[in-house]
Amino acid sequence: MSIRPLLILLAMQVVACPAAAQQNAPLTWWTTHSMQKVRPNDPMPFSRRHTAHLYAARNEFEAFQLVFRSDTQNVQGVDVDVSDFRDAGGKDVISKESVTVYLEEFINVQTPSTVEGAVGLWPDPLVPRVDRYAGERRNAFPFTVQQGLNQPVWIEVYVPSTAEPGSYSGSVTVSINGEAAFSVPVTLTVWNFTLPSTATLRSSFGFSGVAAVKQHRGRYTTDADLYALTGLYAKAALLHRISIHGGSMAPPRYTFDSSGRIHVDWSAYDAEVAPFLDGSILGARQPLPGARFTSIDVRTPASLQSDEERIAYWTEWTQHFQQNGWLDRLFLYLWDEPAKSDFLQLLQRGHAAAGVSPPLRNLVTTIYTQQLAPVVQIWVPLVNCLEPKPGFDDLCLQTPPLSSYTAEIQKGKQVWFYQSCASHGCSSTGGSYYVGWPSYMIDIFAPANRAMQWIAWKYRMEGELYYSMNQAYSSGTDPWESVYLFGGNGDGTLFYPGRPDRIGGSTDIPIESIRLKLIREGMEDYEYLALLSQLAGPDAADQYAARIVRKPYNWESRPEAFLSVRMEMGRDLNRLAAGPGGPDAR
Repeated sequence: MSIRPLLILLAMQVVACPAAAQQNAPLTWWTTHSMQKVRPNDPMPFSRRHTAHLYAARNEFEAFQLVFRSDTQNVQGVDVDVSDFRDAGGKDVISKESVTVYLEEFINVQTPSTVEGAVGLWPDPLVPRVDRYAGERRNAFPFTVQQGLNQPVWIEVYVPSTAEPGSYSGSVTVSINGEAAFSVPVTLTVWNFTLPSTATLRSSFGFSGVAAVKQHRGRYTTDADLYALTGLYAKAALLHRISIHGGSMAPPRYTFDSSGRIHVDWSAYDAEVAPFLDGSILGARQPLPGARFTSIDVRTPASLQSDEERIAYWTEWTQHFQQNGWLDRLFLYLWDEPAKSDFLQLLQRGHAAAGVSPPLRNLVTTIYTQQLAPVVQIWVPLVNCLEPKPGFDDLCLQTPPLSSYTAEIQKGKQVWFYQSCASHGCSSTGGSYYVGWPSYMIDIFAPANRAMQWIAWKYRMEGELYYSMNQAYSSGTDPWESVYLFGGNGDGTLFYPGRPDRIGGSTDIPIESIRLKLIREGMEDYEYLALLSQLAGPDAADQYAARIVRKPYNWESRPEAFLSVRMEMGRDLNRLAAGPGGPDAR
């Protein structure tokens, strides 16, 4: 045996005695998976794990949590660092640069989102030790473990698409006041298949760059700040396999000449958006290299005076997007949740858009309605409107049969879906109707944040819409204090403003939420289903999806059972990928 593997083996033997290390440390600690929201006052588990074992495909993120507690005193100066991951021979390495360590901060929930929610402190903001955007050390570490309270740390590993499959070993070193206290062994199994960088499930989550500037700067400052902050948040969304609409919200400038011909200046718009559409924003050395937005919205200036002007302007959009190879992702957000009284105006606007060449796809958040069918190319029903919940009045008044959407798909249209405050009750905790729906709220168990993408597979939804990722930035309060909107904690808010005065460093960054991480887990679950369908047929993927989702309001809420299904699916894919006809390892 060479000296290097022997040293690695000895190091593994040293960290393999966590019980002894724990006896000598003023901390009690344990590990848990990413599907548990660890609250400060949760009882310490009777049986505690002192190792972590992750399983991931190439080009996938996977996380676990390290939880600290001290029942005798406050413990100050606690810090966490992670080693490289190496295979048994020490030849193949996944660098520690692929690992991000976050301190979990808490939001004080004063009004529960649902009858399943609860008041008190809930984990959600994730403040990085060193961030992925500017590479700066922030002030979350070292931290203090408060006496009698749990303090979780989120540790996220990205497996590069170039990683060799197999088993890797690494460790987490915990230090107190600069002195190493103990190490936590971590094993990473890299499966022999690779997830695509660009999401298979389309998405379009709203984002307001103007609101971001006001939260980060205290007021609207400059267009330079608008574009810089919008770019940061758009990149953060893409790193979580999500595409945004809105963005800077600045439409391309236009003029009409004396002959009535329109001229559009695309320079500022393309500088903002093109890197996200052509795949250049995330380079080869970054996670999800080459990832692209799966959708993008038309920005229509309010200054356009007539349908003729709007048609001319929209035509410039479709021609520009066609020339750049982006047209398949462009849509016009025609109307949001129209009432019947809106139908006439909606139809007029939709018929106007039909005059655009190349064609422009209209998106409307509504259930299938025959009256609107001539002008809608992307139907976006509410998740509550896929199937009525027995024993309750139909929230959607008259939920159409799923076969209506099947017929529309056969005509070349798309069906997306979305969730809203109808999952939790828009102005109060509501009643028993609001139990069981998928939800992006803070004070709900983790599977609820991860179920939407499984529902998308089961019901053949081609995309997911969400109205906002930073709605609380416009609420007039500091999101660090409250993200309670529309009866829910976190409704429309998946980020927190990472201002240097709050998180340290010298640059502003997005602070990601646990819920955003769980949405990405769901997006990666969808990739597993899509790949399994490709390798073993749709029935194989459908059987797994059926074990998670029974109805939109009835799905697997037990984290361990949820993760067990995911593990089985990964093992199947690993076997299929390694066999004859499997996908290329790269």
